[in-house]
Amino acid sequence: MKLTGYFFLGALIMLLMAKSIIADDLQPEELEQEVVASKSGNPEVNDKISLDLKGIDINELFKVLSSKSGVTIVTSPEVQGRVTVFMNNLSFEDALDVVATMQNLAYERKGNVIKVMTAPEYERAYGKKYSEHKETRTFKLAYSKPANVLNVINLLKSDVGKIISDESTGTIIIIDAPQSISVMAQAIKELDQPLGTEVFDINYAKAADIKSFLNDLITPGVGQIILDERGSKVIVYDLPQRLVRIKRLMEEFDEQSRQVLITGEIIEVYIDDKFQSGIDWDRIFRSVDNLDIVGKFPVTPALSSYGKISMGTLAANDYNVVINMLNEYGNTKTINRPRIVAVNKEEAKILVGTREAYVTTTLSQSESSTLTAESVEFIDVGLKLTVVPTIGADGFITMKIKPEVSSVKDTLTTSTGSVIPIVQTSQSESVVKIKDGRTLIITGLLKQEDTDDSSGWPKLSRIPILGNLFATKTKENKKTELVIFITPTIITGAGNIGREVKNEAK
Repeated sequence: MKLTGYFFLGALIMLLMAKSIIADDLQPEELEQEVVASKSGNPEVNDKISLDLKGIDINELFKVLSSKSGVTIVTSPEVQGRVTVFMNNLSFEDALDVVATMQNLAYERKGNVIKVMTAPEYERAYGKKYSEHKETRTFKLAYSKPANVLNVINLLKSDVGKIISDESTGTIIIIDAPQSISVMAQAIKELDQPLGTEVFDINYAKAADIKSFLNDLITPGVGQIILDERGSKVIVYDLPQRLVRIKRLMEEFDEQSRQVLITGEIIEVYIDDKFQSGIDWDRIFRSVDNLDIVGKFPVTPALSSYGKISMGTLAANDYNVVINMLNEYGNTKTINRPRIVAVNKEEAKILVGTREAYVTTTLSQSESSTLTAESVEFIDVGLKLTVVPTIGADGFITMKIKPEVSSVKDTLTTSTGSVIPIVQTSQSESVVKIKDGRTLIITGLLKQEDTDDSSGWPKLSRIPILGNLFATKTKENKKTELVIFITPTIITGAGNIGREVKNEAK
């Protein structure tokens, strides 16, 4: 009986050792079937754990954690060593993470069973580092499209994360580290809301500008813009709280553009012979109290014989004073009174001159014949004035002014018989800041022409050789100077233009 008892006890010990060896070699998915928890009932993993252990064998530590949590913990043979642990009021998961991090261990959980191994063992078994340990969560979207949400959460995933979306079922599957999944889950919660809709009428702004403006305002990956250029409307789909902000900013953006009414007068002064050097503008600027010189701008001699253009500003009631002073230098003649409205920061052009036409000929050679084709081209010649106004908040208008003077200097006859005009052009460019309602005066545009005049008896002067006895030939040097007056006025619509006309009539 005694021998039988010893034999039975030895067999039991060998059986338990065999079970332990088998458990060490099992994969995590097999542990759930092979290992039985040491405690019955549900594990109380939410209970807080406090430990103060010095130099304890690490396997004994896991036994303590197992007994406190009710979770079965199995360690591999390579998990060895001693550890000193001080824990105070930690959850089981946090306590397990602390030990694993401190001892360079890894663990895999299946149900109520946790297998602990070294980090190198984990990498050999699964082909990846334990630091790349990931979880998988599935999100079912109720309102948003997976593709739209994907655009946002792709920016939040870690380097080892992976996101799978299914448009047909509205499902997003995320495989990533737990902390990254938590951040993405919160983002999905905020994005997966019912979208609101707003329809805006485009009254003044350009459709392309509106779209670019809204693209910066809508929620990335969620908001959507539909532009109807034919109906001058834009439809915006976005989160309700974002639509409130978009609506407020759209009222500011799509406002009526301010405009500038540019009233001008171009005067030609025929300078008397006694003023060979032209008009003395320095004297005029000094004589008129409210005439403020803006500056002198160098130009090519072809545009001004002085080599510069002078600009100044004066009050509207001093206009007649300047005209009277100009009459001292010669006869004055108003050749144009342009009147044009320019939108804020948009270009306006004024042309006083002609459109010179010339014909170009093109020859096309074929095997049996030659075809000749003619086309008419036009070129603007005369005085061109380009103005770009910019309205400031202080009531001043900054004007980019570009005067240009051109004339046909000669002609060129091509081999095909086309006569092409050779145009001489001079231009200048300056920026002037002027108060709303004041007049800008541009001076120094001097033009000089040499003409030959002949007079005599109508028939006798045409007789060859003897005709010179009955005719008189004179050479005349003619000088004229162009003076440009420009008055910019800020307006808000067509109604202002009508009032300006009535005021001028009075």
